[in-house]
Amino acid sequence: MAKHWTEDTALLDSIAGNLYDALPLLPKRLVRLDAIIREFDMPFSHIQILCVLADGPKTIGSLSAALGIAKPNITPLIENLRARGLIERKRSEQDRRIVNVQLMPEGLDTAARLRKSIGEQVLAWPRSLSNSEVKRLNNALSYLIEAARYLADAETNQPK
Repeated sequence: MAKHWTEDTALLDSIAGNLYDALPLLPKRLVRLDAIIREFDMPFSHIQILCVLADGPKTIGSLSAALGIAKPNITPLIENLRARGLIERKRSEQDRRIVNVQLMPEGLDTAARLRKSIGEQVLAWPRSLSNSEVKRLNNALSYLIEAARYLADAETNQPK
């Protein structure tokens, strides 16, 4: 019978080591989160919400699950963004208990400017990376996003 990946202690140790090594590098080397937070004058949690909502409206529950933030903790964040005119809350017409959150035009514009700002940071990366290395990085990032979304979905769908 094939060995399950969780039984492979060397693999587990390697993943943990890679994640540990990536922690200080990701927010400083790939994307300067501090610069984005300053440029947009908002906490990182607000930026995360805008990025998730850029894909389209979400329920409070799905937004909470996507970001790993408890519903009671996400409500003040949403209210802050609503007060800034970036998002709006709407009750579902089918089920009044469900609250949908979506970007308003100013929020869409801010999300587009966030994406552009990140693109400008990528353009500032050293030119010493080859085209092949940048493509490998892009593919690795795509897979990392896919894996993280899979893990989030699995966590959300686990029996409580």
